[in-house]
Amino acid sequence: MRTHSRTEQKSRRPKKKEPSPETLLRIEWLNWLIAEHGADVVAEWDEPPVTFEEWCRRRALAAFEAA
Repeated sequence: MRTHSRTEQKSRRPKKKEPSPETLLRIEWLNWLIAEHGADVVAEWDEPPVTFEEWCRRRALAAFEAA
């Protein structure tokens, strides 16, 4: 019977995938909502007052004006 040390064994887990750019933007949007309004208030909403698409447009416009 042959044994291998743990360092010689290959991991059978697949590598973690990087999140897509849109996913990272959605996380940034959620963090912005929480920072702007507070976590307790955000948790009670059924619909956010600022949609993701509207937030993206405002963000792009602000970046354009800053450039």
